[in-house]
Amino acid sequence: MNYSVKWLPEAEITYAMVIEYLEENWTANEINSFLNRTDEVISFISRNPKQYLYSKKKEVYRAVVTKQISLYYRIKLKEIKLLVFWDSRQNPAKLKV
Repeated sequence: MNYSVKWLPEAEITYAMVIEYLEENWTANEINSFLNRTDEVISFISRNPKQYLYSKKKEVYRAVVTKQISLYYRIKLKEIKLLVFWDSRQNPAKLKV
């Protein structure tokens, strides 16, 4: 059974920021690769959301999309709430989930 997926505003904003960065610094092929990988990860999450790393302290899961980008999410009943796309090169103290 698949869970429904809801994009929270912060996830939409940070996803757009990642794409904007890729458009400025990478090729169309690499952008498409990121988009496809993101879709794939979200599909995996919707089918089996507990397969990824869980932080008991913050009550969030972290799925690695690429070496540099992780997706943080929460499970609420049968809904996945996508919280934020996080670039691992940033200061982790700035991550608010």
